[in-house]
Parts: sequence; C-alpha cells; structure tokens
Amino acid sequence: MTATVFWPTLLGLSVLAAGLVTYRRDVRTVGLREAFGLVALGPVFVAAAIAAFAGEHFTAATSLATLVPKWLPARVFIAYFVGVAHLAAALSFVARRYVRWSTIGLAVMFGLFVLLMDLPAAIARPAMLSWILAARQATFAIGALALFATETRIRSPHSSNTIATVARIWIAGVLVVYGIQHVIHPEYTPGVPSPVLTAAWVPLPLAISYATGLLLIAFGIGMFVRRYASTAAALGGLLMLLLTLGLYVPQFFLAGNVQQQVTAINFIFDTLLFAGTVLVVSKAISETAASTNGTVM
Repeated sequence: MTATVFWPTLLGLSVLAAGLVTYRRDVRTVGLREAFGLVALGPVFVAAAIAAFAGEHFTAATSLATLVPKWLPARVFIAYFVGVAHLAAALSFVARRYVRWSTIGLAVMFGLFVLLMDLPAAIARPAMLSWILAARQATFAIGALALFATETRIRSPHSSNTIATVARIWIAGVLVVYGIQHVIHPEYTPGVPSPVLTAAWVPLPLAISYATGLLLIAFGIGMFVRRYASTAAALGGLLMLLLTLGLYVPQFFLAGNVQQQVTAINFIFDTLLFAGTVLVVSKAISETAASTNGTVM
C-alpha cells in the first residue's frame, strides 16, 4: 500500500474509531429514535472524513497545490496547511475539546474554498456539475456552523436557532437538486453527484440511482417542513451512509491499482462527509428548537 493510500486510510479509520468511543454515550442517549442513533455520530463522520483528506494533503501536496489559485503565494505550503487544519479540526471533534473554535475555523475554510476556487470555476465553466461542487463545499461550511449552533444553543438559543434554520433550508434545497440530478442522469454514481459512471459491478445501477434521486427529493421536501425537518435530514444522512458502505467501501477493495484506490477513498470519505454533515444539521434542528422552546436536550 502506497503512502497516498495508506495515510488517508489510516487517519480516517483511526479518527473514526476514536470518535465511536468518545460519542458512544450520545448514541445511547439518542437511542433508536433518530436514524438508529446515527444522528449523534454526525461529528464523528465529519471528523473521519476530514482526517482522511488531511492524509491526502500530506501525501499529495504538490498535486493539490495546483488547485490553489495561481495568484496566491506559497501554494504547496497552503496545501500542507489545509491538511494540518483538517487534522486539527478532526482531533478537536473526536476529543470534544475547543469544538466551537474548530467549527468556526472549518466553516471559514470551506467558505474560502467556495469563494476562491469553486465559485470562480463554476462561473468560468458554467455547468450544473460545477455549481454542484460549489454547493457541496458550501454545504460543508454550513454543516460546521450547524455544529457550532449545537454547541452554543444553551448560551445563545435564538442565534443558534437562526443558524439551524438557515442550515435546514440550505440542505433541503441541496437534497432536492441532488435528487433531480440523479433522476436526470441515472448513469452517474449515486450519492453526491459527479461525472463518474457507476461501477460495472454494481447490480441494477439505474434502479439504485433513480431510487436515490427520488429519496433525496422526498427528504429535501420533508426538510422544508419544520415539523418533519429533523427526521427527514436524519434519513438523508442515513441514505448517504448506506451508499458509502454499500457502494464505495467495496469499490476500494475491488480497485485494481493505486489510482483507483485513491478515487475510491475520495468517494468513501466525500460521501461520508456529506452524510455526517446532514446528520449534524438534523441534530442542530431538533436541539436548537428545543432550547428555544425552553427545553434543553
């Protein structure tokens, strides 16, 4: 196993294992009510994903530096710095220390990705998938803010509720758009839309893609309704987690070379990051609403 495969895998799985330990009591508290207790593990999935991406930044900094805008100095250093920042945020989440600071920092980082890279690229090459990439990175930024809202809900219940409401509406729109994309382009791999065709080994690929699209649309519409928003978001996160485990983890073991393994790692942790983000928003919706109503959960 090469370094470009070993370190992202090791960091991602190590942080995932540590997070499952540190958040085990939260899962028991939530119980089976909200997506089988997985809502409590949203920060763990986010942490595991960004830890894996930190490993990629450490082992492929030179190639990732080409994505940094050319007008910025020290692009290789920026690539390494992003890796350090990702790993620091991941450790903060699983250690449950300084989470308020790390969520703000992570939100700013993903916001800068959108403003400096994804948005200019989408404007320069107008295409639905370019805008979807920008929306995905913005979703990760909003998810970090939703976790911040959860952490600060007792001190600032009304501002936290406002953040959760913005996150709810944004995620709802993104899920609907993603679902429509799957219905329009069922040949592409399900989950977070991308121009990659579904792997040949996947059974009934069109049926899976159509089902994924319809479910995402249903969950997105459900999130627009405040009463059902938390449950719909939890189910959306569960769907993304199932796609991660059922499609992309096997793809890693079926990969025939290093490049295919790296691609599989990106799909695994990118979809896991989206799943964790939606689960974080689900928890923020329910907990901030409860705090605003005078009941601390």
